[in-house]
Amino acid sequence: MQVINTLFEESFRYTGEKMDLYRRRDEIGEIMEIVAYCRNDLVGETLKYQDKIWEIPVQEGITFVEWLYENKGNGSAEDRRRLLEAFSKGEMTLLDETFPLEETAEKKTIAVALGDFPDAVCSQQDYIQKRRDILASIRNVQEYELFMRSCFVNSCFAEGILSEMKHIPHFPDRAKEITRALGILNDRAIELYRQYSNRLEEAMKILASLLRRECAPDPGHADDLIFSFTYSEQLEGKTEERHKEIECQPHFKMIHPGSDLRIYFYWCDETVGAGERVLVGRIGRHPY
Repeated sequence: MQVINTLFEESFRYTGEKMDLYRRRDEIGEIMEIVAYCRNDLVGETLKYQDKIWEIPVQEGITFVEWLYENKGNGSAEDRRRLLEAFSKGEMTLLDETFPLEETAEKKTIAVALGDFPDAVCSQQDYIQKRRDILASIRNVQEYELFMRSCFVNSCFAEGILSEMKHIPHFPDRAKEITRALGILNDRAIELYRQYSNRLEEAMKILASLLRRECAPDPGHADDLIFSFTYSEQLEGKTEERHKEIECQPHFKMIHPGSDLRIYFYWCDETVGAGERVLVGRIGRHPY
């Protein structure tokens, strides 16, 4: 899946309510958070803009190029610095006007606006949800597995996780629920682990209520719930790839309590993901 992130340049135009960019500091902050998400190593994308942005009036008598490069008009020096850095470092890149933007099954566009505009996202939270909506619509399990990492950057997935996902029956019908479960784990698991580290049954109850699906340990099959994860380690100035076996016992029971579709996870690991990412060991059948 290819995603083209496009800037809605007209959203920079000043209005009677938004008379200059100083009054839009929060909106600039939101758009910079989207840019930061796109440059994450697991995403590796940029925010595309068209040349017309430079001539958009952002204040009466002042264009965006004058505001940004000539320091004209009202605005924060920090906002100017952050935007300049995004343009100069290639985090925001010029869109090739000959590049077709029509959506296909393999290519989607996400419009990003400065502030609230129809058919565009203006916050990192809404941007991530848009990516997850695209993910949930993918019908091919191999394409889903490739794209899912960019939708859950606070998650680590076990090696070979696709090998079991391939056996999920009626995968297109399950993609939406799988996406929702992975989103809850990605967004809440670390926080809940830190809050309830001595009472993880409480954390599992909260996860279960969020997904409205059972979340429980599986101590009777612990030996079958060991999964291998890859991580990087710096040794003598070189980055070395390492592997670690981790038991991922807590799990969601998807669809209904008797279903064989499960998601097995572990809260976090100090080596894999540096204690900041939830570990997803298996998406598929009970491994016994």
